[in-house]
Amino acid sequence: MKAAYVKSPWQFEVREVKLRDMGEDEVIVKVKACGICGSDLITAAGEAADWQPFGHEIAGEVVEAGRHVQNVKVGDAVVLESGTFDRFCNNCRNGRVDLCNTGPNYWLKGPMGFSEYILAPKECMVPMGSLSFKQASIVEPLGVAVDLLYTADVKLNDDVLVIGMGPIGLMALRLARAAGARKIYAAQRSTGKRRIELAKQFGADEIILTDQVDLESYPFARKGVDRVLVTAPPSLIPSALKVTNMGGIVAFIGIEYGPKAAITFDANDFHFKKLQLRASFASPALYFPRSIELIESSVIDADAMISHTFKLDEIEKAMKLLRDDRATTVKVVMLSD
Repeated sequence: MKAAYVKSPWQFEVREVKLRDMGEDEVIVKVKACGICGSDLITAAGEAADWQPFGHEIAGEVVEAGRHVQNVKVGDAVVLESGTFDRFCNNCRNGRVDLCNTGPNYWLKGPMGFSEYILAPKECMVPMGSLSFKQASIVEPLGVAVDLLYTADVKLNDDVLVIGMGPIGLMALRLARAAGARKIYAAQRSTGKRRIELAKQFGADEIILTDQVDLESYPFARKGVDRVLVTAPPSLIPSALKVTNMGGIVAFIGIEYGPKAAITFDANDFHFKKLQLRASFASPALYFPRSIELIESSVIDADAMISHTFKLDEIEKAMKLLRDDRATTVKVVMLSD
């Protein structure tokens, strides 16, 4: 079978490999679709010191199941959680499965999503309902957006600012609208033309072009906003805090490494405005059934999210397209058929 591997900086190989023997609690899935995540770009840019498999936004068909697997069977269409909780640690037993990162997963244990087949634990298998495989590749990143929305605790009639109109930001914006936000502002650089159009389609009331307008001096209707969802580098957090109203919440998922990972802000202003800064980190991967329902009920338009598709042998071209072309790309998805 074929599987793609990546090594920094921006090196790719599609190799002929063999899967290891399947365990009694494991499943072999024929990969039908796998999306490129922003974290895959980070891996290609500098995090993969040696060759490694990648791809974790996976939908496919079960082709073989271990004898202890009861939750899925051969022929089932599934979407794969990128990792789950273990059920036995103190966090899980105390009802905080969201804090557990020691559960079964398939990370770096063999070929991953950018391959023809993947071997994964039974716990990662989630039946994907009526979705197409293409649509189901959106479930994993949608779960991230759901986690961000819950972390921000968007309330009815809140004014919400979403910074960054990548796939997570766009879906979080749409979820904020569905949750009853009064007014939604979308902050995005002017180069992301297709993302800006989708932001309008998904419910943004106003677009703030951050390369043309100073976010901190923007004339918000309530002088500021009640909630900010940051899907951009941490350097945007200080500005987000400045435009947050008394008692507001800033939630973020942006990742950066090196000196740019550190930020500073006025602690007194933070204190006297009674602000909250919350990190959203969707690991373990949760909310897959809800995400499937959100797509099935058309709250999230998965098809509108997918701007480009490619075949496995085109992985290098697809990765560099997403890196270099922010004007037309949104979500780029590998399809096997």
